[in-house]
Amino acid sequence: MNINVIRLRTVLDDREKNIIKENTNFLEEINNYLLEEDFIIKENAPDPVMSIVFVETGGSENKFLSIFEKLGKFIILLSNGKNNSLPASFEIKTYCAQHNKEAFIVTGTEEQCADEIKHFARVNHAIKTLENNNLGVIGKPSEWLIASMMDAPTVYDYFKINLVNIGMDELIKEIEKKKMGNVPHLEKIKTKFKNPEVLEGACYIYGALKRLIDKYHLHGFTIRCFDLLGKYKNTACLALALLNEEGITATCEGDVPSMLTMHMLTALTGRPCFQANPSRVDLEENTALLAHCTIPLNMVSKYELMTHFESNLGIGVKGTMPLDKVTICKLFLKDGKLIENSVISTGKIKENCSLPGYCRTQILVQFDQYGLYSLFQKNFGNHLIITYADAEEDFFTLLTMYEKQKETH
Repeated sequence: MNINVIRLRTVLDDREKNIIKENTNFLEEINNYLLEEDFIIKENAPDPVMSIVFVETGGSENKFLSIFEKLGKFIILLSNGKNNSLPASFEIKTYCAQHNKEAFIVTGTEEQCADEIKHFARVNHAIKTLENNNLGVIGKPSEWLIASMMDAPTVYDYFKINLVNIGMDELIKEIEKKKMGNVPHLEKIKTKFKNPEVLEGACYIYGALKRLIDKYHLHGFTIRCFDLLGKYKNTACLALALLNEEGITATCEGDVPSMLTMHMLTALTGRPCFQANPSRVDLEENTALLAHCTIPLNMVSKYELMTHFESNLGIGVKGTMPLDKVTICKLFLKDGKLIENSVISTGKIKENCSLPGYCRTQILVQFDQYGLYSLFQKNFGNHLIITYADAEEDFFTLLTMYEKQKETH
């Protein structure tokens, strides 16, 4: 993916050729590190994921003014720390703040600069990828999610993502067709769940959801899944686990903020996420038990198929998750603010549990003391989203860009 670079310099003596050569070498060395994530810096790059301004020398401030209006709301300033590049960058950054734009300075060694540029490139690529995505809301949010509703105009206004409302009656019509389609891992799944009638019904739900995804060109969805218990004595848990493994964002209970969080994290990282309840905490040990029945199959080292926890019906997935570091997020919008209200934290899975009275996949996550305290200070509703990706900084910047972009409209 291309990153466009705009080079600015003002040289008052005969050093210009040497400065150009030195800074060209600086960019080439950064590119050697960027290639690890398939990014490359070019001048006049076609279809760039973002642009950066390379402030090569002091005295470039007025040259920056000539391009200021052509730049977006978020400006990346690159400095190699030589030839008064850095003080000029700070002057430019301050000017941007005075004129309702956000500027970030990237400086340091070539490797350090490359790491920061990769970070901003990932976020900008995610924003471009997410724009005009269609996310389905199949049925309304479950009755107990009294604080987890976001309407379509608000979602589009902030994120340029389309919510597509789909009635449960349409899903039921598709289920009644009793067509499962190509269910992944079907032969293996058959060996893990011994009631063929229930398994067949769960696969019909999977097939019905796939057809709605195709019909409405959905990139993901959330479903009012508990309504299926009364009519079919079955659940969407297996379908959601399989669809998330396929890269289709799928969350349960009609939880729109959880769906948005998961979809954004996957766009940022390319990795699956787990929607879970914060089920129990130990304030002395700084641990939280997170549990649900819909773990994506590519997030586990092994799995069992059991019944759904609350109803003892249908199929729930009990997965064993690797004991590794995780990022835990949940966006929450209040009074136009995302950053100060959303959850962005890290922890490590300490153990997989099999405790009675909780959903099937259970992980005990170790937080630091501040991390667990911070969790209690936030308002995030019923669910949290967990990913193995190191996404804390990227997700923070993503929400910052969305928030600042809305403020400048």
